Amino acid sequence: MPQTGYVDIARARFLVSAAGRAALAEAPDEWNELPLHTLAGRLRLHLPAVEAAAVGEQIALQQRAGPALWRPRLLLTAEGLQMATHPAVARRRAKRLAELSLPVADLTAGLGCDLWACIEAGMPALGVERDPATALLAASNTEGCVVRGDATRAPVDPQRSALIIDPSRRTDSGRRFDPAAFSPPWGVVIEMARAAAAAVVKGPPGISHAAIPLDCEVEFVQFGRGMREAALWFGAEIRPGLKRAVLLPGGDSITSAETESTDETSAPQQFIFDPESCVTRAGLVRHLAHQLGATLMDPKIAYLTAPAPTASPLAACFEVLDALPFAVGRLKTRLRERGWRPDEVRRRGFPVEPDELRRLLGRLDGEPVTLLCTTICDRRMVFIARQWRPGEEL
Repeated sequence: MPQTGYVDIARARFLVSAAGRAALAEAPDEWNELPLHTLAGRLRLHLPAVEAAAVGEQIALQQRAGPALWRPRLLLTAEGLQMATHPAVARRRAKRLAELSLPVADLTAGLGCDLWACIEAGMPALGVERDPATALLAASNTEGCVVRGDATRAPVDPQRSALIIDPSRRTDSGRRFDPAAFSPPWGVVIEMARAAAAAVVKGPPGISHAAIPLDCEVEFVQFGRGMREAALWFGAEIRPGLKRAVLLPGGDSITSAETESTDETSAPQQFIFDPESCVTRAGLVRHLAHQLGATLMDPKIAYLTAPAPTASPLAACFEVLDALPFAVGRLKTRLRERGWRPDEVRRRGFPVEPDELRRLLGRLDGEPVTLLCTTICDRRMVFIARQWRPGEEL
């Protein structure tokens, strides 16, 4: 049962057939927990080998997707699952697209995750997918709203549509990091977006800021602790040059239109704030600093400091218990003397990986603390801290 790459066309045709759907529907829920070889054996008692492999792969992929699966019994590929948009991200995008009152065309539909969110939101929507097997599965997933085709020659009028474009960043040899090597190439995608009434281009969250055009609005979207994407918006209802950090599932955000702090720095104070990744990727640390009444400790480091705590979903707040110049022996002695155990290690501008620092410190017992490791004015420092949460006494 292959676990990588695209599903082949024969398997796709079987899975979308009445027989394939029946085989999936009749699979007992307890089969989800079976090892692959056991699952394959059970299925071959009822199905030919090729069909058994197709059903077994779907059960395994749906189990891997877990609660992030946005529809039950969704037809998947391993490649498509890796690239699938999280439901919360897709629904937020669909809500914004719905406000434009335009038909939506997802030109790189994949398995149809973004497209289904648009259909749920009540928009007329069409998807285009170039891979024939994936297009079959996506059409089944979206009740027939996906056709096979090329994003660059899609059967829609871009001047009357809102486009979704997610250029492929994967090949059989691995992930591509150069936007010029995406498919379609980044430059082609940007020109397609500019020609539409409205468009959103999905890029990797780590995309170079140099690759982001000045005439778009960009959102750096995070779900939980993980970055999901950089979404570039063009056309209707956008503010060119605006940057936005978005944290889901709560929907909290901050933009470059908000007031930012000065570039002044201050010595570490009683509280340190660690901004979420979406804030740092969007370059909005000083904007968040103004909201928090905080300042930078070093112009190159995103940690912020203030004399008092402030609650914000966009930054974790820590009360400093101790601080010392970094040296493994000194840090280990201090932790043991105070009865502290490093439960979490965070770092910014610091050369030692958290797991490596834990290994160097060895086993320590005591009250759990967080180590904030950083560099201030070219000095490596460690702040031993306790996370503060609203409602806690100081």
